[in-house]
Amino acid sequence: MSLHPRRSLAAALAAGALAAAAPAARADVLTFGSELSATANVTEARQADTLYWQTRFAGGASPLAPADGQIKTVRLKGIALSNPVAGVPGGETMWHLQVLHRQADGTFKILRTSQAFYVPHSGDPQQITTYKPENLCVDKGDVVAFNTVGGWDGIMEQGGPYPSGTPLQIFSRVPGALVSQYTGADLTNNGDVVRADTTRGADHELLMQMTVGTGADAVIHCPGGTWNPYREAAVGDETATASLVRPPQKVTIPKQHVTVSRKGKLTIALFCQPGAGSCAGTVQVLSRRRSKLLAGRRFTIAPKTTGKVSLTLGRVGRRLFKSSGSRLPVKIVTVTTPGGADRTVTGTFTLRRRGAR
Repeated sequence: MSLHPRRSLAAALAAGALAAAAPAARADVLTFGSELSATANVTEARQADTLYWQTRFAGGASPLAPADGQIKTVRLKGIALSNPVAGVPGGETMWHLQVLHRQADGTFKILRTSQAFYVPHSGDPQQITTYKPENLCVDKGDVVAFNTVGGWDGIMEQGGPYPSGTPLQIFSRVPGALVSQYTGADLTNNGDVVRADTTRGADHELLMQMTVGTGADAVIHCPGGTWNPYREAAVGDETATASLVRPPQKVTIPKQHVTVSRKGKLTIALFCQPGAGSCAGTVQVLSRRRSKLLAGRRFTIAPKTTGKVSLTLGRVGRRLFKSSGSRLPVKIVTVTTPGGADRTVTGTFTLRRRGAR
């Protein structure tokens, strides 16, 4: 996982505390992935979490990350053929960018995940949308994949329009190209190991293009990165030089499905950012509508590690979960010691009955 705080940088800019918003000398920003010249004319739809990544380009270009550094931008061509309606199952357009490392046995380990993005669902089918991941690191030779959350959510039983998941028209039929994929409900989280399936991706190109920044164009948390956005200058001293300060260390909440057992038990994965020490703090599960406390617990997680925190719903939580039909919208709030805005992270999830699709 590679999500790091930017709010502290924005606050420093607003307060005039930064000595420099960007380094004086810039390094290389390299482009890889699709050229986006092909027409988006192939649609794929899946009911569950699915990874897509380019294994071969028709022209022979490498689909792998060309250097160590930070993914700066992602450009995606195409649209989702759906019309999402709030509160109605189906039509899911959310996706994440993920970094995969190929292992010796040919499998791929998911290392890092971006924040949530959304595929446009209206307008020109050939439109190109640009996204900016937050401090997503990559190593040279890694695979960068598109991860859709699917879109099943029980819509078949409810007569929804997308029984096979949201159709994503972000592919092109290109002879000689090859797209790999992997589908697994709740099996595409950080640390999961996946195996490429190429049976359906022959002569397909994923219309996704990335840029990777290196050196001064990558944050210091990424391999080879030298840009430290956490700078502050002494106030009132004209001769003072900018000094490096330790960035706020905290946990982030990866993409995941949160399920509840018959006894009200649930597990939440949290990632502790790289730093000098462990992340310690509290995690709370709150009802999304009235912010009632449903479960809570303290945690301690080693740096640069994904830890799993086990919680149990209290009486109020079990009652609300049952009355929701085992689909309860919640907020998960983490506060890493010593707390404050820079160390508080909130994510929205839907609790589901364990074992349900």
